Amino acid sequence: MCSSVSEALKQLATLDTISRTVANLKCSLERFINNGSVSDGCCPLGWEFSRSSCYFFSKTSSSWPDARDWCNGHESHLVILVHDDDWDFVTGRSSGTFYWVGLTDEKTGQWEWVNHTPYTMNRRRWKPGQPDGWTNHGLGPGDEDCAHLHYDGRLNDLHCSSRMRFICQRHSQHS
Repeated sequence: MCSSVSEALKQLATLDTISRTVANLKCSLERFINNGSVSDGCCPLGWEFSRSSCYFFSKTSSSWPDARDWCNGHESHLVILVHDDDWDFVTGRSSGTFYWVGLTDEKTGQWEWVNHTPYTMNRRRWKPGQPDGWTNHGLGPGDEDCAHLHYDGRLNDLHCSSRMRFICQRHSQHS
């Protein structure tokens, strides 16, 4: 059994290496086509570019901690929305679907981004009456400590074990 786990880990490592190679080839091809420059930056296959970041809009659902871990495992983090341009880009592509974002008050009771940057409360970004830290959700201990984008692109807090799609963000590759 131990050898099958070891073999599976080797296969995953090989797959990860292949994925990185494909992403690098994609960027190289873009540079070649654009005569030596990558005007938009370069994102891995399946990621979208805006400003200096690449965004991944998941098709599968996950809890907030699992979504955070998935993003971290793919050299990214759950999306951090600071600038209006970032909000506009993300909400323009996420409307009609719930998506986890990198905002939580789980550790300190204060809302902060996954990079530990404090979040400055902006009520117009939240659904009316949110965040409310509701506790009658029936999902185990704790209140609603994780934030997601609602159908209309505004934030709502929800129990972190809830499952929904998620958005990862990473810096694009240049030159």
